[in-house]
Order: sequence, then structure tokens, then C-alpha cells
Amino acid sequence: MSAPQSALSPANEPVRGYRRLLISPTMAVLFVTVFLSVAGFSLPSPVFAPLLLEPQSGFFPLSVTDVERKIWLGVLIAVYPLLQLFGAPWLGRMSDRYGRKSMLLLSLLGVAAGYLVMALGMAQHSLLVMLLGRMIEGWFCGNVAIAQAMAADISSHEERPRHFALLSIAMNLGWVVGPIIGGYVASWTGEFSMVGWLAAGLVLLNALFAQLALQEGQRTVVSSDPDITPSVPQQGNWQLLVAAHLRPLFILTVLSYATVQLYFTYFNMWLVDRFTYSPVELAHCAVLVSVPMMLGSWLGSRMASRFDNTTLGIVGHSVMALGVLLFIFPEQLWGLALTFLPAGIGMTIGELATAVAVSKAASARQQGQAMGLCRGLTVACEILAVALGSMLVIFNVALTFVLAALFSALCALGFLRLRRQQAQPQVSELLLRRHIPRVLWKDVGLERKGE
Repeated sequence: MSAPQSALSPANEPVRGYRRLLISPTMAVLFVTVFLSVAGFSLPSPVFAPLLLEPQSGFFPLSVTDVERKIWLGVLIAVYPLLQLFGAPWLGRMSDRYGRKSMLLLSLLGVAAGYLVMALGMAQHSLLVMLLGRMIEGWFCGNVAIAQAMAADISSHEERPRHFALLSIAMNLGWVVGPIIGGYVASWTGEFSMVGWLAAGLVLLNALFAQLALQEGQRTVVSSDPDITPSVPQQGNWQLLVAAHLRPLFILTVLSYATVQLYFTYFNMWLVDRFTYSPVELAHCAVLVSVPMMLGSWLGSRMASRFDNTTLGIVGHSVMALGVLLFIFPEQLWGLALTFLPAGIGMTIGELATAVAVSKAASARQQGQAMGLCRGLTVACEILAVALGSMLVIFNVALTFVLAALFSALCALGFLRLRRQQAQPQVSELLLRRHIPRVLWKDVGLERKGE
């Protein structure tokens, strides 16, 4: 009797001749899981501002001032990424130790519990209960990091960029679908809390789907990719963050996501300040920039089959820097839409390059922890973007986009430096092969790479 196939086993891959056209069953499940996760996360986002800021919503007493309402809205939004900053790396590390599927289910159930508590707070007009729900959501929202670790577990060298790109497409789809559903549900029902109940139901459906469709893999997975660092003892989050082989890549991750967070944090502010756009027009712009991001995910997976990862990092961040900088110049919507193309495409290619770089440098036992740290760094970048941007908007909102473009350009230069560093060992090995007899290759570590 044969052993059951692991969800993390290469046996789940499609037939070799069709790999360019098909995805494995495990990747299909992860795609749906990430899509439902992000859709559930973004679904309540359109209702927070009207619920807390509009007096007619009845959430606050009429005696609460407009400034106080805005402060509490900021707190409600901020507690989620603050808890995610610590929760995502912890969940990723636990998935390395106790298994991907079990921790993925724990993450989804925790997020669902948070949505239920938040919906209860919305229904009872209790800010403290809502804050508690948001804190629970933030701590347990590490499912995307775990999904990325699972994708790395089943990926070969050639497949990893394509698998990560698929998850990027799923995330962008979730960001488009979630707010649209949330906005319409709140409008149709007239009940803001209904959005919270629906989000909880969506995440529970996601957990049920993952439970039925995924199989638990081994707790410590040895990837088939030769580029992944050999297994090493597990380290603490801080030790891994400052490890010599990962530290430069985490710095590039910070620069990349700081660009993205600066762009989107002040995206609506610039459009309202410059063009006095209405909420409907802002929604149209959000959709317009999401389409190039999905295109960039597909394009990145195609480029990864022809170019190395450092090339993706250089091209993606250079194109992103151009799009972000051009954003502040157009005077009409068609001009803005043209800037969305390089900005959106560059963002997803750049994010793909940073995620793949970290995944390749981390050991098989550190995939979940490393991906969790990446998600945590994205949250830290969100806080960094608010801190830096709040100082720049005093002078001019446009300066935030100039700074974002500078960060992206620095990231492109960082990938260029990585490319040159990676080329040096290859040149040295070529010289060794030319000047050392083949019988001595084993002594200098060249035998396993010989023809």
C-alpha cells in the first residue's frame, strides 16, 4: 500500500510536458486560498471611514468631534498592521516547525474569529470590541506568508517565479473583488456589520476548502531546488533578519515595499488634492492601477523563464520608479492611466523579484519564517510610509512620490550590485576549470558541477 502523496510533494506537479500550460493541484488550491484570504481582508475596507466619520451612522455620540473621529479611525486601521508585524513572522516560523497546513488552518480560523468579533463590535457600536477584533485579525493574518512557503516547498528552480507570480495575481484579484463586494453589500443591506459577518463567512469557507483540498506535508521540507540554501538550524526572527546571506535581501525588500506603500498611501490624497476626485472616480483609478499589476504578475512569470532573478529586480524597480515619478505630472485621467502601466507592472515584477530572492537564499527549514518576515516587513514599510509621508505632505504631497521613486531606483541599483556579486564566483569557477586538471576538480569542489 503506497503512502499518501504530500501536498508539498513534487508528485502533485502536472505532467512535465504541460507545465507551461497547467498548474499543480496544490498551486490551484493555494491560488484560491490566497484570493479568498485577500478578498476577505479587503472586503470591510470601504465601510470603516463612513462608519466612524459620518455622524448619521450613529456609531459615535454626536458630541464626538470630527478630529476625534479621524484619530480613532487611524487607530482602528493601525492596530491591524501593528499586530501583523509580529504575528506573520511567528506563524511562518511555526509552520516550519509544525507543518504548513495546520498553521494555515490556525491562521484562517484566527482571522475568522477576528472578523466575528469585529462584526459584533460594529453591530453594537462598540469601538473597544472592534479594536479587539482588528487585533485578533492582525495577529493571525499570516496565511499569505504560509502559502508562499508552501509554493516554495513544491517549486523547482524554474517553477518558483511562476508559482510566486500566480500568488501575486491571486492577491491583486482579491484586492479588486473584496472592496467591490464590501461596498455593494453595505449599500444594499444598509448594515455595516453585514460586511464583517460576510468576511468571516468567506474566511471560514476558505478554511474548509483548504482542509478538504490540501494534505499535510512533512514538517521540515527539503526542496528540490538546488538554489535553496542547505538546511540549517532554525534561528530566531531577529537572527534570521540580520543573517549575512539574507540581510541585503531584506533591505531590498524594505526599499521595494516602501515604494509601494508610499505610492498607495498618498494615492487618493494626491488625486483629491490635485483633481478633487469623488469616491467613485477614486474607485475607477484603483481598478485602473490594479489591471497593470495583474498584467505585471503574468509578465514577470514569463520573464523569469528567460532571465535570472536579478534582471527581474533591476527591470521591475526601474520601471516602477519611472511610473511612480510620472504620476505627479498628468493633468487628465488618460494621462494618469498611462502612468499606471509602468507603476503597476513594475510593482508586481519588483515584488516578485524580492520574494523569490529571499526564498532562494533561505534554507528549506526557514521558508515559512523567511516569508513571514517578508510579510512583516511590508507592514513595517506601511508604518514607515506614513511616518515619512506625514512630514513631506506639509510641504507638498508630490514629494512623497519623488521619495518613492528614489527608493525604487535604489532597489534597482541594489539588484544590479547583487548581479555583479553573483557573476564573480562564476568567473572564478571558469578560470579554475581552465587551469586545473579535471582529475583535481573533486578536491576543489568542482566535480558536482562538471560536465
